[in-house]
Amino acid sequence: MLYKRAVRGSNLLKTSWRISISRGLRQYHDESFGFRKRPSFAFPDYDDAQLENRNRNAALLRYVDNVRTHAHRAARIDPLDLIDRDSEVLALDPTRYGLTDGQEKYNVNGIIWTNPRVESQRDDTEEWWTLDQITRHLKSIYVGNIAFEYMHSPSKTERLWFSHLLESKTLPYPNSSSANEDDRELKKRIHGLLTRSEVFDNFLQLKFPNLKRYALEGGESMLPALDSLFGAASRSAISHIIVAMPHRGRLNFLTDLLDHSPTALFHKIRGGSEFPESLGVEGDVLSHLVSSTHLRYPGVRDLLKISLLPNPSHLEAINAVALGKTRAKQYSLLKTSPDTCQLGDKVMCVQLHGDASFSGQGVVMESLGLSNLPHFTSGGTVHLVVDNK
Repeated sequence: MLYKRAVRGSNLLKTSWRISISRGLRQYHDESFGFRKRPSFAFPDYDDAQLENRNRNAALLRYVDNVRTHAHRAARIDPLDLIDRDSEVLALDPTRYGLTDGQEKYNVNGIIWTNPRVESQRDDTEEWWTLDQITRHLKSIYVGNIAFEYMHSPSKTERLWFSHLLESKTLPYPNSSSANEDDRELKKRIHGLLTRSEVFDNFLQLKFPNLKRYALEGGESMLPALDSLFGAASRSAISHIIVAMPHRGRLNFLTDLLDHSPTALFHKIRGGSEFPESLGVEGDVLSHLVSSTHLRYPGVRDLLKISLLPNPSHLEAINAVALGKTRAKQYSLLKTSPDTCQLGDKVMCVQLHGDASFSGQGVVMESLGLSNLPHFTSGGTVHLVVDNK
């Protein structure tokens, strides 16, 4: 009753009581109670000179926007290259927009991002490219081995940010001189991850042919992808990564990346327990093994902690648990972090999915529905869909 009167501002309560009760109230958007406002970010819009140039070269603008929108359909994501996809996407043909002369020059300022620094491209400086140069530049980005699809986003800031990130070449590309793929040590590391995974699967198939092991065969590229992600996260000051994954490839991930002891794994395969025998407990099944370890990546002083959560047999049920642990861990760090620290700055959630599970299991979409929801958001999640067929 006192609480209700205090909320209504009743004059029947003493002033000191109303102040004490109101101070004890916890509002839904109170940042001291699990809520942290998202940082506002707006990508700078086109300036007057760029808008005028976009109007003057409307045909070129339509062509560039259609490449951004439809080029993912022509990307060569088929590893066997059995499908000729270029001829399927007519929207990528510049002649459909009246652009026929490959040597004709166009001012691309405000149409294509060519400078990694946004401020450097927001002036009256004109930059002239031939149509052939424009076509080659766009195809090298959007019609490669990676498909980029972002023009469906309702956020103008997101669309501008993605187009600038890709077109200004601020990402390493396989054909560029600064690409990480040209690094000999990185190639050796990738080769080691793939080779160890394949040898591991072949060994288990030979020694334990009746073992239900959920091999990673056909999806070995998952390991270099995770290794690259962990390295990038470590260089970005992430201190802890929470991983949720199904059975497929779990043993490879444990032994190859997380330094799980092969001796302990073989002991488990032969019927032993992952717990000390003195405890007298049996433990969980092989495909539910977990690990928590620290990894060090080149050029980073601090260790990166990786925690693989124990998943139940319902393969995607761990997703919401991983989000909760990520949020709890990050929110505990916010209390001792600067005010500029946001959810997701120190702890990151990584979820792996089977290709059918990602689209077919309701818990995946339900977990995605928690994105940016007050008191539930974890600051963002990286999803990796593995198709080993």
